Parts: sequence; structure tokens; C-alpha cells
Amino acid sequence: MEASVKMQAGAADYLLECPICGGRYEDSPGEFLLSCPEKHPPALLRAIYKVTKFVTHPEHTGVFRFFDWLPIRRKLPGAAGPVAFHSTALGPFLGLENLFIIFNGWWPEKGALMETCTFKELEAQAVCGRIVDGWRSSLVVSSAGNTARAFHDACSRYKVPALLVVPGNSLPLLWSTGASDPEVRLAVLDGGADYADAIELGNGIAATEGFYPEGGARNAARRDGMGTAVLAAVESSGRIPDHYFQAVGSGTGAIAAWEMNLRLQGDDRFARGKMRLHLSQNAPFTPMTDAWEAGSRTLTPAADGRRLSRSIRARVLGNRNPPYSIAGGVFDALTDTRGFMYRVTNTEARKAGRLFEKLEGCDIDPAAQVALASLRQAVDQGRIGRGDMVALNITGGGHRRLRRDRRIAFLRPQATFTLKALRKEGPARGLALLRAALT
Repeated sequence: MEASVKMQAGAADYLLECPICGGRYEDSPGEFLLSCPEKHPPALLRAIYKVTKFVTHPEHTGVFRFFDWLPIRRKLPGAAGPVAFHSTALGPFLGLENLFIIFNGWWPEKGALMETCTFKELEAQAVCGRIVDGWRSSLVVSSAGNTARAFHDACSRYKVPALLVVPGNSLPLLWSTGASDPEVRLAVLDGGADYADAIELGNGIAATEGFYPEGGARNAARRDGMGTAVLAAVESSGRIPDHYFQAVGSGTGAIAAWEMNLRLQGDDRFARGKMRLHLSQNAPFTPMTDAWEAGSRTLTPAADGRRLSRSIRARVLGNRNPPYSIAGGVFDALTDTRGFMYRVTNTEARKAGRLFEKLEGCDIDPAAQVALASLRQAVDQGRIGRGDMVALNITGGGHRRLRRDRRIAFLRPQATFTLKALRKEGPARGLALLRAALT
């Protein structure tokens, strides 16, 4: 593998800015700066770049062709990236003249070469690019499945030590087409655990010596990596979309799309472009949709949220603690863009998936099916003009095609823990046992 293009630690072409106090900070060359050091409510730090014009660099592959707007310290070779194209089948079927599909997955005929079949690959590559060469502490990533698969691939490829923490029901989503690096390890929390439980365990491990947190939505590299999906749409169409559709679990990808839109407006060519966010959840698990429709910045956790999150087709959307209320989070993104949220049933999602495959010719993930179903709802409700430019983020797809083209291997955990045992032993003892199993 060719070497990464190194950038001097301490010479990063970006600062991190707090949306509450306006403080600007240099990034750490090792573990990430994830929060503002000032005493005020939590906020998501945003990257502020020296380059203010939107420029692509085709000499670099995939996501790194947008490196001017990635908070990275090295450009990594062999990376895949998002592709966007004008729909000549699905668009006319829906009565839309300017539907652009952002595709993240495996569809070689379209130039889509993500072997993890998920747009989480964008964030994983950007996060690895934020880590200086040779950093030996282990990155901790909690996931409902797709994110762990993407980080396994990126961290194995680029030799970044990592611990991936997932709930047991996500294990079938963890596979790879490449070799696993021995320093990229997998821990499974079983016994009825869900994504929120995996996050809690991951946070506990990350606070101990030898580990550090990836940070989830708080990691600017994660968000700007996913935000390149919007840049791909602009690259393809030459303008900012009027409407942007995506299914959300944490909502980090939607925040990323909003932030990238704000960044584009700093370029005179796109100063007037503001795209409206259309975000969807898989019913009956709809905590953010419920809060948004109630006009509330505060989420009201459902008493049976754990059960509801297990009942949805798109399991990766079952985040019980999303960054909705935080400054710079989903609520602010929806407010600024006068956005909408939708509820999509399992049946509606399944029908949307069949429609996409019939018209466009590729299978798509359940979460992407939810996004397409929400677009159909918006068209039926008259929220989209025939000539409006619409960007539909297909956040994952091409699984069946990949299995024809590549050999996959399912990942095996290095440690398995049960939710019951963790609670019985107590967090400190439980973490000690899990760390012992991993060393």
C-alpha cells in the first residue's frame, strides 16, 4: 500500500470553533478535542478552514478529493467516496425533474466503490485522517453495526489501533472484504443490550488508560467526512440542493449536511443556497420526530424505547440518545433550514427498497429505504416542486452486488460481555473484566 501523505502535526489548516462562545482552538495532534473548554452548556465544535472556496482535488481518491474541508492531518490512499448522479428513472417516476441520488455503497457502474456498503465509511476515513501517524492508544468506537464495520475496514487498512463496541444483535452486520488488523478488536455487549448500552460501555472504556473516545457526533472529522455527501451532490449538479433527504438515527449525518451547506455559503458562488432538511425515522421508534412536531428542543424518552428500537426494520436508526438538543445539533439544523421530519413504517420502507431496485437497478439498505419513503411522502404532501433540485442520500447499498464481486468474512469478537453481568458486577468491575479480556 502506498504511504499516506503526511501533514505536520501542529500545522493543521483548520481551527475548531464553539457555536456558543465563539472560541477557536487548535486541535490536538493526538487524542481529539471534542468539546469547548469554557464553562457553558455543551455544544458541537465546528471546523473552520483556511480555504473558503469549494475546490475538488481529483489527484486524491474518494473522500480525500475534498481534503480542504476535512479536519485531517494526513491524506490516506485508496479511500472511497460518495458519488452523485441525476436520476433518469426514479425522478421521473416521482414527478421530479432534478432528483440527484447520492449513493454510498458498492455500485461499480456508477463509480461507487465503498466495500463496506455504507456512508459511515466517509466518517471512518476522515477520522483516521485526523489521527497522526504512529499514535498507539486505542480509538474506541461504539456502534449499532454499520459504523463498526466501516471503522474496522478503515482502521485495519490504515493501521489505527481501535476497539469497536457493539450490541449483540448487531453482530450479523459486522463483516469485511479485507484482512483484520490484530490491533483492531471487537467487543460485544450481549443479553438484550442496544446501541445506547454500547455507547455507555464504550465511554467507560475510553476514559481508561490506553484508550480514547472517537467522540461520535462531537468529532468534527466524523461530521465533515459525512458532509462530503453534500459536496458530491454540488460537484455533480453545480449548485446547492433545494431539499435534502436522509434517514436519521443519531442525526449526525444530517448535522453534517447542514454544516457543509453553511460552509458552502461562504463561497460567493453558493451564497444564496440554503437547502431544506427532510429527515426521517423508522416508526414506531420516532423520538426526534415526536419532539420536532411538538416544537420541543427536549427529547422525551419513551418508557419502552429499548423495545421500540428493536422493532424497526432499520435497526441502525435506533439511537435512544441522539444529539438532538445540544447546541449545533439536530434541533438547530432543522430550525435553521425550516426542515421537516417524517415517520416511515417498516412496510413503507420495504416497498421503497423494491421500487429503487426496480427503477435504478441496485439494492439499498433499510435506512436508505426509509429516506426514499419519506421523499415519497413529501411529494404526496406537495412539499416538493417539480423543478426543485432534490438530493436523496442513499446512505448504504449494493450488498448483494458486493457479495457477487467480493468474498466477505464475518467478524469474530475478541470479548463478549452480557448486560446483566455488567450491571451485577458494577461499571468499574465490569470494565476491568472487559479490559482484561482484551489485553
